[in-house]
Amino acid sequence: MADDRPLLNPVLRLKMDGKPEPQAGGGKGRASIVVERLAAQQRVLSAAARNLYRDRERLPTYGGRTHLLVRMFAEDSLAPSHTPDDLFSNVTGCQLVAPYRHGYVVEAEIAALPRLTAAIENPVSFAVQSDISRVSTLAAFSTDDRLRHHSVEQLWNAAPANDDGRLFVVWLAPFRNREAQEEVLREVETLSNRIMLPTFTAIQLTSLGAPAPPGSLPTTQRQSSIARAMRMYRNTGIGRATVRIPRMEALNQLVASGVSHRIDPVRPIRVAAPGEGTEPPPPSVPADAPIVGVVDGGLHAASYSAAEAWRAPPLVSDAQADRRHGNAITSLIVQGHAWNTNRPLPALTCRVGTVQAVPHETANRRFDERELIEYLAAVVRAHPETHVWNISANQEGPQFDPDEISVLGHEITELARAANILPVVSVGNVRSGTRTRLSPPADSEAAITVGGRQADAQGHPAGACPRCLTGPGPDGMLKPDVAWFSELRMIGGAVGAASSYPTALVSSLAAHTFANLREPTPDLVKALMIDTGERNEHDAGLGWGTPFHGTLPWLCEQGSVTLAWRAKLQPGANYYWSGIPIPPELVRNGKLYGRASLTAILRPLISPFAGANYFASRLQTSLRYPTGADDWEPLVGKMLESTLREQDAREELKKWQPVRRHTRDFTHRDGIAFNGTHLQLYARVFTRDLYQFGWNHHSQVGEQDVAFVLTLWSGDGGSSIYNSTVNGLGNFVESAVINQDIELKND
Repeated sequence: MADDRPLLNPVLRLKMDGKPEPQAGGGKGRASIVVERLAAQQRVLSAAARNLYRDRERLPTYGGRTHLLVRMFAEDSLAPSHTPDDLFSNVTGCQLVAPYRHGYVVEAEIAALPRLTAAIENPVSFAVQSDISRVSTLAAFSTDDRLRHHSVEQLWNAAPANDDGRLFVVWLAPFRNREAQEEVLREVETLSNRIMLPTFTAIQLTSLGAPAPPGSLPTTQRQSSIARAMRMYRNTGIGRATVRIPRMEALNQLVASGVSHRIDPVRPIRVAAPGEGTEPPPPSVPADAPIVGVVDGGLHAASYSAAEAWRAPPLVSDAQADRRHGNAITSLIVQGHAWNTNRPLPALTCRVGTVQAVPHETANRRFDERELIEYLAAVVRAHPETHVWNISANQEGPQFDPDEISVLGHEITELARAANILPVVSVGNVRSGTRTRLSPPADSEAAITVGGRQADAQGHPAGACPRCLTGPGPDGMLKPDVAWFSELRMIGGAVGAASSYPTALVSSLAAHTFANLREPTPDLVKALMIDTGERNEHDAGLGWGTPFHGTLPWLCEQGSVTLAWRAKLQPGANYYWSGIPIPPELVRNGKLYGRASLTAILRPLISPFAGANYFASRLQTSLRYPTGADDWEPLVGKMLESTLREQDAREELKKWQPVRRHTRDFTHRDGIAFNGTHLQLYARVFTRDLYQFGWNHHSQVGEQDVAFVLTLWSGDGGSSIYNSTVNGLGNFVESAVINQDIELKND
């Protein structure tokens, strides 16, 4: 239903720069040694290193190097400050190459293992002693570790059959030594066409960077998946390929060769189809309406042809495509509100870009993650005017390894970050009890992941939909981000219930948010939509709530003021925005009285191995209030991430998640005593596992992008808080919305 209220005030853009104060980093010293464990761990680790050298002929070796697995004591040694890079260093012929659950993968020179033993038995510094006291076990990186503790039979049965074998994604072993890399590549060539059969894309595409002629995608000579992976590995030291394995014995040989770091079964991509009914009158679509790229079963309904801004060459044929679902999603994106007048939906109309890439359930059409991503990369490059991309499709099947990021989720994130687009992805649907948590690519960090929720008797958002999957995502990822109505009416008059349908609603709202902001970015749009959600705590089914409750994300709710801005933060420095005035509407009887929310999204460093410790950077932020001349206390944001034990901070505060959402209602107990005139916003970026990027210090990382959204509500609902904030900030604020000037009102 339409919002008939008068136009509200636009969200404001804060033009104030945060003031950085560099902080001296800590180090490993005498105090970081777990003294009571040191002697025992010297014996344990020394014996392990000796055994590794004794059994060196049995280890998979490339260029005289092998991989070891180091596990830390989980209860007190998982913090980045305890990374054991002083023990496993060039001095001992070792280097850390990848994070692993509760530990690290270490590249070790076989001939130097006696040096490692000597360093353990006779540590030369407090730092090495600290590492020894915090490392729990040292062992070869085994077949079991490569399989993530599944059996070969389980892996085989989880992969889809394809002609003469089954399909898998193979991640090549991450060596830094050039000689080792070349030997890995020679082994890959040896295994190719015998154990690993390459796959090819069904259509010919060039890379993301190539220009596309109008109405078509660029073409080039097809290249095998193995050849692409080898090229990537030679350039970066990281490579993955989708391959066919002809039989289970061949899979055993591949795992035993040590050429892989991780192996994933390929997953098919499917959608949930709606029912049938009568088609409504054609929609009226403005020529300048924002565009949503719809990655689905295509658009085949003639009544919606006027809403189509562009159409990409199809990845799947008309006969193979899930046409019904593609039409349904298009109808909801174009005019979901018109189909569902009994729901409080914003009256927003969109155009669509048609990307026919999802086959119907019985289609004999398979493609792997890499083929889909290369196709999408070319389509995205050909349509830079399209910022929001709806993906109401998920990969089915049981949760093979719920603690690791899916290949497709990781690939979608890499594509989104490279192309500066916002994917909007469905959380997935419950099917025969095979999966209880979200389905890929709902674990894409860069996406808005959408869950489903029911409607109450009045048609307003209610509880989580039992037909939709829930979070959290792998590695504790806070997914879904938002949720909306999952049971909706759509083209054909059908009423369906699935996570696909709220995803279409969110895509439409996100596209209009992009179109209305002066300087939009995917993370800023996402932050505004999360900030509009009604939940103070993340819920596994509802996320942060629904992003529309009568007020559009780029406008301020009555009785509130919202500041939205972007910043670049250098890791290791504290940043302060100290000039945010306390509006009088936030004060009652000399105390702070009202509500506040702070939503911030870091564009994080992510592990190229898509496993444990996926996020290599994190943001800590809070809004503070003055208690004295130079004293500040957190108003929203607990500031406990760096003081709690690492394991507790990860579990209780989701410390390493890139979305930080802090809220507080301080209308209770008559408010909060304060002493000053301004609020202060604090932020700092921390990093970990930098060795996997070839860096030694956070100064090498560079500035990190952060989107901030801060909303203040007056305790009594007075609308003058908006003008008071504008007056207080003066030249440090402007409208964040296109073609809307700030108009001060006397209330």
